[in-house]
Amino acid sequence: MKKADKASALAGEARSAAEKARTAAQASAKQASEARHHAEEQARQATQARDASAAATAAAEAALEECRQKVDEAEAYLNEVKSKPGSGKGAIWWMQRELHETKAYLPEKKGGYRKKEI
Repeated sequence: MKKADKASALAGEARSAAEKARTAAQASAKQASEARHHAEEQARQATQARDASAAATAAAEAALEECRQKVDEAEAYLNEVKSKPGSGKGAIWWMQRELHETKAYLPEKKGGYRKKEI
């Protein structure tokens, strides 16, 4: 009987060890599932941010194109006014200065000019 009792005790210990291992495995599986859900949420947010960035880039490019058109219109108007006799020289100088200041904030490839280095 003693051998049977020892075997029963060993089986009980093995059963409790297996139960602990099963509980640990379930906890680990739950953690992995939560981590996967968190990663999926982060990926969804990143996709939304990318889409918002693309929309903002398109809006900025449209605004830049509109500004270029306005500057071109202003230059055309300035040239038209300069070609007429009797126009106010101070007003023309002021318009030229405003156009110059406007171009100072544009990159060279977008119609700006290189600033003098000190």
